[in-house]
Amino acid sequence: MEAVGTAAAILLAAALGCGPREAGAPYPGPGEKKLNVYIWSEYLPKEVIDEFTRRTGIAVSYDLYDSNEAVLAKLESGVADYDLVVPSDYMVRILIHQGLLRPLEKARLKHLENLDPRFLDKGFDPKNAYSLPYVWGTTGYGYDRTKVAGSPDSWAPLFDPKNRGQILMLDDMRECFAVALKHQGRSLNSTDPKVLRAAADLLEKQKPLVKTYNSGDYENILASGDVWLAHGYNGQLAKVVAQDPKRFAYVLPKEGATLWIDSVCVPARARNVASIYAFLDYILEPEVNAKIVDGIRYASPNRAARRFIDPAILADPAVYPSDEALARCELIEDIGDATTTMDEYWTEIKMY
Repeated sequence: MEAVGTAAAILLAAALGCGPREAGAPYPGPGEKKLNVYIWSEYLPKEVIDEFTRRTGIAVSYDLYDSNEAVLAKLESGVADYDLVVPSDYMVRILIHQGLLRPLEKARLKHLENLDPRFLDKGFDPKNAYSLPYVWGTTGYGYDRTKVAGSPDSWAPLFDPKNRGQILMLDDMRECFAVALKHQGRSLNSTDPKVLRAAADLLEKQKPLVKTYNSGDYENILASGDVWLAHGYNGQLAKVVAQDPKRFAYVLPKEGATLWIDSVCVPARARNVASIYAFLDYILEPEVNAKIVDGIRYASPNRAARRFIDPAILADPAVYPSDEALARCELIEDIGDATTTMDEYWTEIKMY
C-alpha cells in the first residue's frame, strides 16, 4: 500500500508467443492481446507477468503510483486507459461511490474460492461487488538497531526529539494522521473536530524532527542509513529486515496501527475485458499467488497459496503478524466531511 506522487511509467515488452491453454480459460480472442495496469511499486514480480504472457500471448504494460489519491485523480480525469487498478480499502469505497469502477463478473473466475472469507465482504465493498483482495498488511515503521536505543514497541520514537533529522514519514495524509491519532489513544477514523485538531498539532510539533516525507522508496532510504526510523508499509520494510536482521527491525506499535487491504478493481472505462479476467483468474491460482508473495513479501488473502509460500515468510511477524497484534489495528474508513478538515490541516503542516 503507497500525497500524490509522479507516476513512473514502465512498459514491459514481453514476447507474444502462445503457450499451453487450459480448456475453458477466458483468454482473449484476436485483436485483444494487451492489459494495462496501474499499480503500487514492487507489487507485481516480473516472473509472474512473464509467465502470464507466455501462457496467453497477452502483453502487460503498467504504470506505478505511490498514493491512493493518485489513482483517484487518474480515474477522475476520464482519460486514463487502465484495465486494472489496485487501490486500498477506503479508496475502493470512494471509487465505487463516484461510479469509477465496473462491477465484477465473478462467474468468469473459477479460482475465486481460494480467497479467505476473513478478507471478503468488508464494509468498503459489501459482497465484493467491485473488488478482489490482492494483498494485505500493516503500516508501522522500520528502524536501525545500531542507531536507535532499546527495542521500541510504540509510536513514541517518531515523536522523540532525540531522533531529530533521522525520521522519515510517509507522504500520505491518512497514514500520518493515523500515527498521531493512535499515539494519542484515538481511533484512526475519528471525525471529532477536537480530536483531529489535537492530532494535527502533534504532527506540526513533529515536523521539525522529520527529515523527509516519502512514499516512494522509504525502505531504500532506511537501508542506506539516511534515516534511523522509517514509517512505512510492512512488506517493503520486511524486505530490508530480511536482508540484514541484525541491523534492522520492523515495529507494529502496541497502540495499534493501520490494517490495510489492497484490492484489484476494474475501472469503469476499461476496454480489454477478456484480458482482465484471464489475468484475475491467473493471479488467483495458488502457485502463482505464492510467487507474488515470495516476490513482494506482502501477506496474501489466498488460503490455497499458503502451502506454496516460503515458510520463512509465513513465519515472519512483520509480514504475517499475530492475531493479538492485528486486533489493535484498524482499516482506514471514508470519514466523509472530516476528510476536508483533515486535508486543510495537512496542507498547513506541509506548508509551514
